[in-house]
Amino acid sequence: MAISVEQKVGLFFLAALILLAVMVELVEDWRPFEDQYAYLAHFNSSVGLKVGDPVRIAGVDVGKVQKIGIEESHVRVDFFVNRDGSIREDTLARIRQTNMLGGVFLGLDFGSPASKLLPVGSEVRTEDSVNLDQLITNLDRNQDRILRPLRELVEESLEPLTETVSRLEGIVIKIDDGEGTLGRLVNNPALYDEMTAMSSRLNRLLARLESGEGTLGKLIADPTLYDNLNHTMINFADLSDQIKSGEGTLGKLLVDDRLYEETTQAVSNLNEITRKINRGNGSLGKLLHDDALYDNVSDSMARINSIAAKIDDGKGTLGRLVNEDDLYRDAKTTLHKVEKSVDGISDTGPLSALGVVLGTLF
Repeated sequence: MAISVEQKVGLFFLAALILLAVMVELVEDWRPFEDQYAYLAHFNSSVGLKVGDPVRIAGVDVGKVQKIGIEESHVRVDFFVNRDGSIREDTLARIRQTNMLGGVFLGLDFGSPASKLLPVGSEVRTEDSVNLDQLITNLDRNQDRILRPLRELVEESLEPLTETVSRLEGIVIKIDDGEGTLGRLVNNPALYDEMTAMSSRLNRLLARLESGEGTLGKLIADPTLYDNLNHTMINFADLSDQIKSGEGTLGKLLVDDRLYEETTQAVSNLNEITRKINRGNGSLGKLLHDDALYDNVSDSMARINSIAAKIDDGKGTLGRLVNEDDLYRDAKTTLHKVEKSVDGISDTGPLSALGVVLGTLF
């Protein structure tokens, strides 16, 4: 069966497509016009990294992963970069994640400018990064340790929490029914009216205070009190300065040391007098320590009491003077006679007056 030209063209086009796909698959990394500098790195784990993943510096693609294998309990990763002089001795290689879906790449940092360039084919220093798989493993490992105390706390607090909720529910019911002070506050409109009236009165009171009415209003609005107080404080400051400078009696008391010295001398003299009195020196000391004065005073009081008793009993001249009235009557009679004699003397001469007096008296 002969093949038509159209069929030949179709078969050729299909073969070309297949060949192109094979070439893309087999020679993806074949870049005849691009330099490739090979390096290697060792990791403890290379989860998610596969051959053909990009090698990036600061997020820029600079190469590919060529080979991944096991070497002496480590994972060896061979890769190349297409820029010479981009890797230094202190450059670190890390397996980084592209996104949360699992895509990874081999990330390199710049290293310090002072560090030397790493020769091609050398091993690059590595640093293991925490990947999503390790994070999930650690989370699973720590989940029970983290959540168990929380679960136990919730279980222990469940009963008290339930009881508390029940009490709160009862309180809310009482408040809703108008019981207690809070219930009345919530349900009684009279209290609201009273509070409104009180607020109005308070506003009026504040307005009066602001306008300077009343004593308190004057205290708030009138500056006279402040001026007086300020003047008083100024005078007090002046007085304090005068006292500090030693002016006046109070200033001298505070500044002059003579009062202190005189007081000290007086206290010293008083102590000396007290010591002399305690030793029995002087009249006051003898009064305190000598019993003779007490005995003399006691004898004197006894004699005075005896004399007073005799006077009270009418003994002696003084007793008669105190207790008998004869002397009073005789004195009164004599006074009458003297008055008569004086009257007679005024009417007669001196000799007659002397005779009258003598006759009157005798």
